[in-house]
Amino acid sequence: MFRFPRPLMALALAAAALVESPLCAADPAPFDLPGPGLRIMVTRGDKSLPIAEVPNLATGDRLTIDADLPSDQRARYILFSAFLSGATNPPPKNWVQSAETWKSKDKDRRLTLTVPKGARQMALFLVPETGGASGTIVDAVRDRPGEFVRAVQDLNQASLDRSRLNAFVAAIRAQENSHPEFLRTLAPALSNSLAIKLNPDCLARVIELQAACLLENRDSLVLADIHSSSMTDTLIGAPTDLALQLSYTREAGLGYYSPYIGVIRDIARVFGAFGNPQFSYLPTLATREGDRLSLLLNAAPSFAKPKSVLVAAMPAIDASSPPRLRVTGDAPLCGARPALVLPVEGAPLIYSTAFARNMRVSLTGANGKTIDVPVRARADRGGYVLTEPLPAGALSGKVTAKLHGEWGFDGFEGPGFTLQFSDGGEWRAGDAGQSLVVGRDNAVTLSGPAAACVTGVTMRGPGGTAQPVPFTLRGTDGVTVTLPLKNARAGEIRLEVQQIGDSTPRSVSLRAYSPASRIDTVTLAKGDRFVTLTGQRLDEISGVEVGDVRLSPDGLTREEDSDRLVATAADGRVPDGTSAKIRLTDGRTPVGTDHARPAAPRRDADRAQPDVQGHRRCRRARHPRRECPTRQ
Repeated sequence: MFRFPRPLMALALAAAALVESPLCAADPAPFDLPGPGLRIMVTRGDKSLPIAEVPNLATGDRLTIDADLPSDQRARYILFSAFLSGATNPPPKNWVQSAETWKSKDKDRRLTLTVPKGARQMALFLVPETGGASGTIVDAVRDRPGEFVRAVQDLNQASLDRSRLNAFVAAIRAQENSHPEFLRTLAPALSNSLAIKLNPDCLARVIELQAACLLENRDSLVLADIHSSSMTDTLIGAPTDLALQLSYTREAGLGYYSPYIGVIRDIARVFGAFGNPQFSYLPTLATREGDRLSLLLNAAPSFAKPKSVLVAAMPAIDASSPPRLRVTGDAPLCGARPALVLPVEGAPLIYSTAFARNMRVSLTGANGKTIDVPVRARADRGGYVLTEPLPAGALSGKVTAKLHGEWGFDGFEGPGFTLQFSDGGEWRAGDAGQSLVVGRDNAVTLSGPAAACVTGVTMRGPGGTAQPVPFTLRGTDGVTVTLPLKNARAGEIRLEVQQIGDSTPRSVSLRAYSPASRIDTVTLAKGDRFVTLTGQRLDEISGVEVGDVRLSPDGLTREEDSDRLVATAADGRVPDGTSAKIRLTDGRTPVGTDHARPAAPRRDADRAQPDVQGHRRCRRARHPRRECPTRQ
């Protein structure tokens, strides 16, 4: 039997006790206490960006960090920065720098830093003024780098997750204050864009209670964001705290949610592992706006021993990892549509942060002409929207569109789209439009330019009455319409196609027919001047041709489920041939004419043989006995 070493067994039992303890399972206080702020600018090469636009740091980046404290701040804070190089590699002493925020000179109250080679994480500390604080912080970071590495990673991730939650809450609150009746459609769009858990039961409540319900238990609303998780380094080496490892399992309550919950439950415990009588460590979540890093606390800081050290995470020091945006659906979009949305998915941070900046869409027409238009991410719309109208008449036909911009300091290439603009071209019906039959609904495919811009199709029947008909997009250049002809009568039908960007509807003319005739048999006896036809809807027959003889309908009768039609030659000529050509009143060809072959009796040389079957057929057709073949 395998046995744990005694120290590891003790640690495992302690961790298990923490997980199972009701006190541990209780929800902690949320991060809702506003703390101090920091002003941070990052320079790479000759370009400077505020911290809100920097998704990651890189070796050689230059940082300028100021404490943003109120003018009447009475407690003095020392601002510390610490670079880390992984959980198993203590940083050099000179990787920890400090500034006294109450000093008047910039060089004394401000940190001016360069990211050193080999650094992988960065933490900031606000420490109440205390003798020996510098040495204590340096020793803590160098003695137990693994705890700080994990804390920085988790706090950075949790801050990104918090940005998505803040965006969701702000949008719900804004809608609640303006048009709460639209929450039912807005909330699912926000949930999908920001990867926020949505309780569908909330949308079934009365309007006044929907917003409050949607925002219940906020800390459990944040779902995992695969992209932002990949932006931070993973812990190198063995975990330093088994309880942390357990907390990231489903059994410990994390479920399928992001590290945000793990941070709230466990980060204080991690800091508590290396506290001392002089200092205790309080984690903070950082929200970014411009060059300001605002810190949120979940516990009130103490200025008595042990004094509270506020810990904030900086972006990971890593290679740039722009999101891989995906196009939502592959159907073309109508470029002329007002408030056009370029739908994307796969990166909630484009909606909740300023990492993606200077975003534009390049539109290239068939003539090679390109237009650049600025766009803005809208979580409630599920993609990027144009912030400027397109020049009137500048584009027509099929246009390719490409998202591009910057992700922090680096270029960013987004996905491509296909846009369509109406060019005034004509529409036409497919083959089904040539065989419309009244008495049932008919599906017809219409092909034409800019199918994505179709807003409606109207049908005008023989009586001139107009009615809208349902339609769906079919491929890139067509729509399928369903024509309600169940109670219509045969005749001319006109379809009018309305499109965005085209003031005049485009017309398509069709014809609806009565149900087609069906021919079962055509019988012609030698020497007769008439043919007999059986089948369905024979009243639609206008004439029969056998060879060069034309015969006209001359009597229609109904026998059980079949029609019987006799057609005679008007000029008295006797038809002679082996096939019949049948004409309908509407010009169509009846069903079954491929098998319509006149059945003629045997010739005179064969008359000696009995023709019993021919005689019976003739008699059933009620011809005079003298005109039927003999039975002998």
